[in-house]
Amino acid sequence: MGKGSRFQRERKRLRFNERKLQTLAIFQRYGLLSPPAWAVLAGFYPTRAAYSYLGRLHRFGLLHRQRDIRGLVLYRLSEKGSQRLHWLEGF
Repeated sequence: MGKGSRFQRERKRLRFNERKLQTLAIFQRYGLLSPPAWAVLAGFYPTRAAYSYLGRLHRFGLLHRQRDIRGLVLYRLSEKGSQRLHWLEGF
């Protein structure tokens, strides 16, 4: 494997952590958000992909998921997510 491949992997990881940092910071600031509302705030397109991305962060324990009275899916920052945000801000 050449150096270019390693650099590309490192850059992809950095972009992922930048998106995670942005996402966790948005939830810290705004609290409960639906995936489409978060997508607008984050500039995340296509908007429908927000359901998959936030679901992944929920599975990692970084976000809590709940439904409102109408059945709308909402997410909020978990304690683990708050700790990860603090850790990511250190870089």
